[in-house]
Amino acid sequence: MKKGNEDATEYVAKNFILLPSSKVVVVRRLRTGNVIPLVYEESYLPGEKFKPILDMDLTGSMYKLISEQFNTVLSRCEQSIRAVNFNGKIARLFKLPKNTAGLYMESITYNDNHVPIELLYSYYRGDKYIFEIELGSYQIKENNLPLLTVK
Repeated sequence: MKKGNEDATEYVAKNFILLPSSKVVVVRRLRTGNVIPLVYEESYLPGEKFKPILDMDLTGSMYKLISEQFNTVLSRCEQSIRAVNFNGKIARLFKLPKNTAGLYMESITYNDNHVPIELLYSYYRGDKYIFEIELGSYQIKENNLPLLTVK
């Protein structure tokens, strides 16, 4: 695990509505199971609020820590998942050959005031993961008509 305070990239700053030169806390973790590398994560947090996290034990749940230690209600998360081929650093971390298939997920988590508090990049081994998704009620909006709930 590596953690530190870094300058926000333009993309990270845009997602947090910060100036590009703002500081962000970055936590990079390789998650394992039975000593097999399974997930590599890069978590970005607004530096002003979350700088104390750099002195904390981050071996458990980041979301539990953010909720309890920073009195933050995690309200919602937007995620996008796509297939990728691992090369370079990611392939080496997973000890896999170049061009091995995997999954990449980008997540933005918001607090209960709709403020983005985490931007997360996650890389999952394609040979060890199955994503299962259960969807609840659908809301349909057509031609600017009121939302209809379908159950």
